[in-house]
Amino acid sequence: MKDGSFLWLSERSGWRHFYHHRPDGTLIKPITQGEWEIRHAHGVDRAGTWVYFTSTAHSPIGLDLYRVRLDGTDLQRLSTTLGRHKVFVNPAHTLYLDSWSDIMTPPQVRVHSTARGELVRVVDANHVRALNEYQLSTPELMQVKTRDGFVMEAMMIKPPNFDPSRRYPVYQFTYGGPHSQQVVNAWTGADFLYHQLLAQRGIIVWICDNRTASGKGIKSAWPLYRNFGEIELRDIEDGLAWLKRQPYVNGSRIGIAGISFGGFMTLYAMTHSRSFVMGIAEGAVSDWRNYDTIYTERYMGLPGDNPDGYRRSSPRFNAANLSGELLLIHSLLDDNVHPQNANQFAYELQRSGMPFRMMNYPKSAHGVNDPQLSVHLRRLMLDFTAQNLLR
Repeated sequence: MKDGSFLWLSERSGWRHFYHHRPDGTLIKPITQGEWEIRHAHGVDRAGTWVYFTSTAHSPIGLDLYRVRLDGTDLQRLSTTLGRHKVFVNPAHTLYLDSWSDIMTPPQVRVHSTARGELVRVVDANHVRALNEYQLSTPELMQVKTRDGFVMEAMMIKPPNFDPSRRYPVYQFTYGGPHSQQVVNAWTGADFLYHQLLAQRGIIVWICDNRTASGKGIKSAWPLYRNFGEIELRDIEDGLAWLKRQPYVNGSRIGIAGISFGGFMTLYAMTHSRSFVMGIAEGAVSDWRNYDTIYTERYMGLPGDNPDGYRRSSPRFNAANLSGELLLIHSLLDDNVHPQNANQFAYELQRSGMPFRMMNYPKSAHGVNDPQLSVHLRRLMLDFTAQNLLR
């Protein structure tokens, strides 16, 4: 700031907020506070009056542009359309470019004034008329409590011809990693369309963010410190307990799938629970000693200081306890989650005499992005899911 003071984004309260400090570092006062968090800072206007930022203050599954006076008064929500707003503010802080979407609407781009959020110009309305040709189900957004009262955000996609008197199998899509929401009021593209395809085949798609993945402040991720998997799975099973109480759910035919940390959670769930009849693990970490240091040690500490935690958190050491049919998928050029993770887990399954299926993609990296190979991957997943959930 012009007077030498500065603004600091801190998670000291368990939620990321702005704090105003004197030049010597002493705190003047917090500028924002509450059980919501700032996701992106967009700076201070030239007059030093307003601080601009995007946050979850209105909704934990949405994202909006806000401004607040430097003294912490007059908090204003500038983007008022429900959904998620990816915002770029101009240097003068007079206009912002807003890429907005919601769960059923692909991104639309507009320019707004920062004064009161008024529309200045439509850049791209992006009306995707082709979507009207498909029988897309509108996802149901809901909240489910864990056994200790934490409120998890959840989403359910039902078949378009849903019959409440029937009992449907369930496909749970998960990520589960710290501070990585999957239940958001935003367009998620290919995954969303694939989940719609599953629903059209007669499968309920269920997504439920465990507390550590919820994005509800960094405090929600603290419980997993030095121990991946255990608390995440407990929350997932609390979500399943609610799900199984619904009369239209076939609780004996539930599958789980995910990629990257979601692949790890799939392997962990299938080796530490008997809730799932099938699982699809893509690009999964099977031993946290294989993964990169900056991510792993942030949450797990050093391997030498936490050997028991690393072993408990690594599914390869529990491969003999696999429950359900597994499809293990890995790309051989993956420089993020190295292929050794899949190979080591496969070896432990073989040593234990456990049957499983495995598919490698020789020329793909972390995730299969080549269009032709993506079709191959989705067909493989669809066939495997149908064989195990619809039989």
